[in-house]
Amino acid sequence: MPRINLDESVMLIGDEIKKSENAYFALRKKRQRIELKKDGNIFFLEKGSISVYRVENDLVTISITAPAILGLAQMRSDVSSHYMRCDTDCEVWVMGANNINELLTKKNLWMHAFDILTHHLHRYFQRENLRSHKTIREIVTEHVKHIWSLAPEIRDKTSVYTFILSRNHISRSAIHKVLQELVNEGKITLNRGKLSTCGAL
Repeated sequence: MPRINLDESVMLIGDEIKKSENAYFALRKKRQRIELKKDGNIFFLEKGSISVYRVENDLVTISITAPAILGLAQMRSDVSSHYMRCDTDCEVWVMGANNINELLTKKNLWMHAFDILTHHLHRYFQRENLRSHKTIREIVTEHVKHIWSLAPEIRDKTSVYTFILSRNHISRSAIHKVLQELVNEGKITLNRGKLSTCGAL
């Protein structure tokens, strides 16, 4: 089975979207909400980062940094289950679902779209695994381990509190209690709410 090259798949589709006369360029401001199903569009995120939220509870499902193709999961569904919010100012190329359908077929890019969608699904399963633990300590600990696994440039900008709060219905005080326990046990070090060291958890 060939190894998936996600970056190549994203750039192949993104370049075709940019070249298409049916696509347009747009700037989206930090914290701006983007409706996926209502707008019926596919997005090539060229610069910036976004988070995908569940409509039913406004919890973050995944966060994605450019370059990325967004909206594939809902382009052939009537259910409006998620929306996006810009974590930074974003530069995007926008294309209607009908046009992207024709583009992917004409350019023989469906396999690349499938690989991107599979990657997003895998990240969704990872997120569900973070929330599947029974105790608050276990949930917080799993999120801390996930934050530590992020690239240093992303981890250094990630507030541990905001990251956990946006993904779970857990109070800030409960999160603080667990984090303080982990600090006191010498398992982690926090610097202004950011994770600076992480030992065996």
